[in-house]
Amino acid sequence: MSTMINTAEATLQEVQRIEKIWGTDIRLHNLIGPFVMNPVVIRMNGGYPFKNTEDHLWYVSLKNRNLVTGFLSVCNGHICNDFTWQDNEVLEMLLEKALPDMEKGIVVTFMAEEHEFPLLEKLGFTLERKAVRYAKMVKVI
Repeated sequence: MSTMINTAEATLQEVQRIEKIWGTDIRLHNLIGPFVMNPVVIRMNGGYPFKNTEDHLWYVSLKNRNLVTGFLSVCNGHICNDFTWQDNEVLEMLLEKALPDMEKGIVVTFMAEEHEFPLLEKLGFTLERKAVRYAKMVKVI
């Protein structure tokens, strides 16, 4: 049975990949534009817009050719935007790619929803402040 699980995980890793894209790259807009303008996605994001500048570095999870399964952006030590259809496996893949790229010694912040707490705690984040919908979680890289 563990062989089947390992094979399934290997297959998932083969078809899913993470691409790093700067905020001004036209490829970013082609990939995530349909998400950030989708009313369903905007509602799932609490009505908050996704923000972008030339200083944002985006990590986009792609499956097969160009099916976007999630994304997050990093700017000045903050994880600014994230969307994964509430799939913590995709979020974990994105964070595992983004965190090692961040400057050592800085405090990284993540505004998390409750379903993300166990994953973030597993990755070394701690709860700093909890609000109604989100909680600020932090980690020193």
